[in-house]
Amino acid sequence: MKNVLKWGAALAVLGFVMMLSVKIPALGLSEPSFCGRCHAMDTAVSTHQHSVHAREANCGDCHDPHGLVTGSAFAAYTGTRDVYRVVTNTTPTELRATNLSKSVLQDNCLRCHADVLGQIGDTHEDGGRYCFECHRNIVHIK
Repeated sequence: MKNVLKWGAALAVLGFVMMLSVKIPALGLSEPSFCGRCHAMDTAVSTHQHSVHAREANCGDCHDPHGLVTGSAFAAYTGTRDVYRVVTNTTPTELRATNLSKSVLQDNCLRCHADVLGQIGDTHEDGGRYCFECHRNIVHIK
């Protein structure tokens, strides 16, 4: 039983370290060059690379929470989900943000554009719209 616990603990630590590695910039796991390896992301990556955000933000800057643990866990979960969909050929024709993803996107709009939004406030409060509902075409032109 002790060996099982030791191996379980070792695997848990290894898994946690691997999850955190998602946020190591040198690995490039949040960059369009990595995200674009998946055929389903071709349009999203192409449109991002032709937007004003391409100079300032990578995929993870908008699509992942910025906390080390929360961002790593979210990226590991969504990445695993995406790989599963590709392997099982169940990738949706049209990619849509989940409610959790919408919240992450909104938080990142507010974080990067705090200077402008400081005067306006959170556009989603009190039943308002997410920033990207009006400004979607700035990054991912359809």
